[in-house]
Amino acid sequence: MIVAQLSDIHADGSAARLQRLDQVLAWLRPLRPDAIIVSGDLAEFEHADSYAAIGDRLDSTGAPYYVVPGNVDDHHAMGRVFGPQMGWSDRRPLNCVGAVGAELRVIGLDVTVAGAHHGDAAPVLDWLATTLEADGPPALIFQHQHPFLCGIDEKDRNICRNGDRLAQVIKAARNPVLGLTCGHVHRPMFTRFAERAATMAPSVTRANRLRLDGREPAISDPPGLLVHHLKDGRLVSHVVMVGS
Repeated sequence: MIVAQLSDIHADGSAARLQRLDQVLAWLRPLRPDAIIVSGDLAEFEHADSYAAIGDRLDSTGAPYYVVPGNVDDHHAMGRVFGPQMGWSDRRPLNCVGAVGAELRVIGLDVTVAGAHHGDAAPVLDWLATTLEADGPPALIFQHQHPFLCGIDEKDRNICRNGDRLAQVIKAARNPVLGLTCGHVHRPMFTRFAERAATMAPSVTRANRLRLDGREPAISDPPGLLVHHLKDGRLVSHVVMVGS
């Protein structure tokens, strides 16, 4: 089973941002993923038109897809375009859940905070605990802001707060959680969170610099995605950078 993860498209009404998305989807289509998850920051300007354009492109893949908002998304415009498919009402948070065959559930958490760049897991913890109590296959949780430290100081200031409480809910879940994945920092990363695999997808839009311990190389990353492969109960995540 294959779940593709896109993140941080940052559509803004320009052709250039959508061309980067088209580049990623052109690579992805022959893989025929079983589902696509999009971990936030779909659009930063021209939100309504941008969501419609992104939705059309995701529809064209033929795969079911699930989205959560990021800190630059417009919740109202996003709800109008994706709400019927995600099962959203007019109220936040815009969480989602879906079955990918009989082997996997994807659970999307809206950890955004109105008017802020950081996230906060606290408002969604009761919903997540209830969702994880329901009978179903193992889960892959996705959200926008990272609940683990990434080492890039200015990005860790915009972390998802109450990550310790999120980890407790995941550890206490009756049904298995295979891992958690996110976006937000525009760089691929791999670590551990709640004693499980934790990943961050590269961005579709321009990457951020890898600034560690005051050292900062130039940006050279093309658009990219994560490909999560589930087989025999084991989840393996692959980074794919598309083009140059």
